[in-house]
Amino acid sequence: MTDTLLKAQKKQDELTGIIATSEEIKDQRPLFHFATPGGWCNDPNGFSEFAGKIHLFYQYHPYSTQWGPMHWGHVTSGDFLKWQLEPVALAPDCEADFKGCFSGTAIEYEGKHLLAYTGVSENEEGEVQNQCLAFGDGKNYKKVSSQPVITARDIPFDYIHAHFRDPKIWKKDGKIYMICGLKQKDGKGCLVMFESADAKKWTYKGVIDSSRDGLSTMWECPDISVVNGKELLIFSPQEMKENYQLGFHDGNNSIYVSGKLDYEKCIFTRERRPENNYTAALVDYGIDFYAPESLQLSDGRLIMTAWMQAWESYITPENYIWSGMMTLPRELSLKNGRLYQKPVRELESWKSDARAGEIAGGKNECIFKKARRHFELDLKSQSASGQINLSLAGGTEKVMLKINLDDKSISFDRSESLVAGKIPYRKAKIRTEENAGGENSQTGGKFKFQIICDTCSLEVFINDGIMTFTNIFFMSDVLSDLVIENGTNQSLTYDFWKIQEKN
Repeated sequence: MTDTLLKAQKKQDELTGIIATSEEIKDQRPLFHFATPGGWCNDPNGFSEFAGKIHLFYQYHPYSTQWGPMHWGHVTSGDFLKWQLEPVALAPDCEADFKGCFSGTAIEYEGKHLLAYTGVSENEEGEVQNQCLAFGDGKNYKKVSSQPVITARDIPFDYIHAHFRDPKIWKKDGKIYMICGLKQKDGKGCLVMFESADAKKWTYKGVIDSSRDGLSTMWECPDISVVNGKELLIFSPQEMKENYQLGFHDGNNSIYVSGKLDYEKCIFTRERRPENNYTAALVDYGIDFYAPESLQLSDGRLIMTAWMQAWESYITPENYIWSGMMTLPRELSLKNGRLYQKPVRELESWKSDARAGEIAGGKNECIFKKARRHFELDLKSQSASGQINLSLAGGTEKVMLKINLDDKSISFDRSESLVAGKIPYRKAKIRTEENAGGENSQTGGKFKFQIICDTCSLEVFINDGIMTFTNIFFMSDVLSDLVIENGTNQSLTYDFWKIQEKN
């Protein structure tokens, strides 16, 4: 273990010790979502199954709650809800990555855990990003001696060398494939693919897809998987422009396209979406969702998680020693070219104290008073008009989730929370099976909202998961009131559960 890695591990031990002895810090933290043990985290990395455990690595800076030289933190789980902290896996400690170990992925390979990541270094022209590898046993990891394994010399065209990152690796027909995001000389993003027979020598195959309309620049964190017989390609374009009807917002987005990857021609052919003839759609419509990464489980499920925060709006309170958490892992499926997301089924065993109710049109109901924010609330409405408001309030602070059935929209407002940030509010068109594009929806009511809250986050799964809406917030008080206002002319039914660790 290098001095840099030892120093990071010592800091992680110090942070976990502080949390263990502070009830105040424990109360700040989510119960069933992964959150950094202290310091900063962003993108999920190396989300994989190895040696009978689920492994999640993450971009990690243990020395402050702000982004800094990137390490790889590491946790494991048996149920996606309770995470065991492991030793820090990677630190920026060699010539190929002395400025940072950026995002990547992991697979099992010949009995070992293979990590692929971006090493950030510097030369006389400035910052350089290349692809690197490390092998491990599920606890400890060693970088290969031939770092980096892929550089600009392996790409037959010029590009911006400071933007070549985030390798996704997978196995197929006895070979290993890798795709990475890259910024072309014209500033547009693209995805390049490489092939290897032994994880040592890599061959450039080509550009599988690229920005076609100039609506984004760099494409970060590519992810590819097979679901329902089709390839699902997810990536995170930067510097996008807002398009309310399509759901895109200014800045960093995470989008998906479905289709077919031709391995010989090295081309990804996109499916067009039936509702608007467009090929791409947003993965999540809330403020706080970025850099999703998927895992193909041995039981056949495709599971995805993402960083639950926005680059554009940092809202970590000043007195916190931790910043950054992940979404609840989600089970993915494709239907008619549309992505459906549902909470991992393991959550069911953590639900307790079930109760149901009905709120008449024009009435309000307090679901709980002065309680911890660990719950699932499912709402069903037959109304085609009016507004449903959900408020979480503690002391003088409050957050609001608003469902407007007149214009078929959902919005989140944290302007009255502890820290509002630069994006205190987001509104999105409600997607439905009839019209996932969001225009002229003709549902005639019958909306379903599955709302999951964990201390400082609200994740909403709409209409069986055809749309998700993820936002974080912070409050000074760990206890809140939950009130539902039914501003429609028909009854609103609900089911409610507490979520707590199973015995």
